[in-house]
Amino acid sequence: MAQGYAWLPDRRRRSGGKPVHCRLLGKNAVALHGPEAVRFFYDESHIERHGALPGPVLDTLFGRGAVHTLDGRQHRVRKSLFMSLLKDRGGLGSLAEQLRAEWDLARQRWAGRDQVVLFDESSLLLTRSVCGWSGVPLDDAGTEEMARDLVAMVDGFATPGPRHLRARRARSRQEERLGRLVEAARDGTQPAPAGSVLAAVAAHRDAEGQPLDPDTAAVEVLNVLRPTVAVTWFLTFAAHALHRWPGHRERLAAGDAAYARAFAHEVRRFYPFAPFVGGLAAADLRWDGQDIPVGSMVLLDLYGQNHDPGLWPEPYTFDPGRFVGHEPDRDELVPQGGGDPATNHRCPGEDVTLTVLETLVPLLAGLRYDVPAQNLGIPLHRMPTAPRSGFVMTPMPPV
Repeated sequence: MAQGYAWLPDRRRRSGGKPVHCRLLGKNAVALHGPEAVRFFYDESHIERHGALPGPVLDTLFGRGAVHTLDGRQHRVRKSLFMSLLKDRGGLGSLAEQLRAEWDLARQRWAGRDQVVLFDESSLLLTRSVCGWSGVPLDDAGTEEMARDLVAMVDGFATPGPRHLRARRARSRQEERLGRLVEAARDGTQPAPAGSVLAAVAAHRDAEGQPLDPDTAAVEVLNVLRPTVAVTWFLTFAAHALHRWPGHRERLAAGDAAYARAFAHEVRRFYPFAPFVGGLAAADLRWDGQDIPVGSMVLLDLYGQNHDPGLWPEPYTFDPGRFVGHEPDRDELVPQGGGDPATNHRCPGEDVTLTVLETLVPLLAGLRYDVPAQNLGIPLHRMPTAPRSGFVMTPMPPV
């Protein structure tokens, strides 16, 4: 709570690079690090997820009964729902089209305003885009409430106090609304576009061949909407990077697609997002010469690995060039976890994150705006963190 993102990397340095033994939420835990540890962690015979996520995280970030809490065949069947959505939507091209259309509308709205806060505006833009793509109907008032609630679920999962309470209320409110929407889609009173998230979740059958109950269905619709709107953090970090290192602007604004992808990878590597992921030892294990008893909590250090000088030369230098012409190994770059999304617990929404950044960052780079004096500090003790000001911009008329 006090150290935030620095907690595990500091403990690892003090341990001489060995696995870190600690206690977290009242459980004995061991924290692993590195590509081999990623492969070890994502082996289902080693680590299980059922019972691993604490209630406060389920009640804010993921939801009760979510795909993240399942193992074995149940997990594979539920995961196939998300993998088919990404496959059947034309390689996310339709989401990219939705993003570009919403960006054009947002840019018109910003032109008449003295200042805009990019974090807030991005959350609205992404909410409109992903809900339109997912078949979830929204009016203007509903968009603002949905955006606030989706941001609150992410912002409040890792902290006690008011932020956490807001996150719980936000999840409860949206689960209730989306549960009713799924039921309406099933009985035909709410149109669900063919191939949409709403239609797919409403029709999905679990490992026993039964439809998802409305509460679980609502959780899984949110598990498409929430992580997409969470890219708000990365998009704000991208603006921060363009402000600090403006030399990247010209190449991005010119439409260099390979550079846009490299820039997206570097934003995800360089800036803090998820500190670690966790599971429970499925059996008595041994790693790096140390025993891990069955039932122990096992953590995988994401932030530390993304800043490991053994993997990334000059890790605290922002350098998209490290990814130009080079796709990162899936078990080296792990801002949203590692492994294979088709077969284990790696987030299938990683492609959504890249689609959003590759689509919107070049548009942001080509936008004319001033950056007034503000607090752009990024506090590492706060999880999740972002520039304190939310990145305030003063839009300028186009040339």
